[in-house]
Amino acid sequence: MGELHVFQPVNPDDLETGPYKFVGEKILITAADGNKVNTMCATWGGVGYIWDKRVTFIFARKGRYTSELINASGEYSISFMNQDKYRGALKYLHMVSGRDEDKIANSRLNINYDDGIPFIDEAREIITCKVLYQREFDEDALIDDEIKEKFYSDGNYHILFIGEVKNILLR
Repeated sequence: MGELHVFQPVNPDDLETGPYKFVGEKILITAADGNKVNTMCATWGGVGYIWDKRVTFIFARKGRYTSELINASGEYSISFMNQDKYRGALKYLHMVSGRDEDKIANSRLNINYDDGIPFIDEAREIITCKVLYQREFDEDALIDDEIKEKFYSDGNYHILFIGEVKNILLR
């Protein structure tokens, strides 16, 4: 007799690890163009596999300074931080623009580099990436009107960046 196939439904929000949960916390996306470096706080993203490559996918609004630096350099890093220890820094980084000030220095965090890609030195894990694909969200492609209203009522759409994983750094 064959193996029994009994499946139990699981609420995706109950999963704490694995491919179904990217982080569940704030991450820092960092990029540079020459000597200009910026980071932004994000909660959306993921990891996957496409085009025979391990990839990450991140989202940044078109007007964000970090988006401009990713476009200029074609690279970014994702830094995973201790949420409790760096709560104040994460909140600060989310509230200010790197166009107006050196928000990384003002948050008392430090930049390091892996093969020229900047990352936050205090992170517990880092993924460095080379951009393979980018595309601004298309209003007509969004099927769910609730999403349009909740996230894009002002017309300020995200850009999707898919980046090939170049390196993973762990402490």
